[in-house]
Amino acid sequence: MKSTGHPLNIANFSRNQEANSSLFNRSFSSNSPIHFPIHMLSPHTSALNADSTLNETGDQLGISHARRLKRMISNRESARRSRMRKKKQIEELQYQVNHLQTMNHQLSEKVISLLESNHQILQENYQLKERVSSFQIVLSDLLTPIRNVEDSICNTNCLRGETSN
Repeated sequence: MKSTGHPLNIANFSRNQEANSSLFNRSFSSNSPIHFPIHMLSPHTSALNADSTLNETGDQLGISHARRLKRMISNRESARRSRMRKKKQIEELQYQVNHLQTMNHQLSEKVISLLESNHQILQENYQLKERVSSFQIVLSDLLTPIRNVEDSICNTNCLRGETSN
């Protein structure tokens, strides 16, 4: 394994263990009055400390990796839900388009039918107006002799009335 500059690296751990051992050996071989803390003198304690440090680092990396995986799974699920919502929305819009096209077609047919009906009614109205006009002419022709007779009767009565006064 390569040694990086990280203090928790395994290579650094083994170098620290060797340094602790040589320090321990020097202090007892020279009979110096230097006192070392117990945890620095025991190679097993150092290993335990380093192991716990490595475990903490490993746990942190594991937790970080687990969080990253959880986030990745969550993002995938969110993207899947988003795609499903988009698909559903597109289907609903397509349904609305089809429904509106059907309604538009029905309304267009109804408009055409109403225009044809309107045209027929206008033709009937025109024909009825022509009939009314022709009946007025016939009636006028029939009433003209009667008016002439009435006028002549009225004129004769008016003349008699003037003479009798």
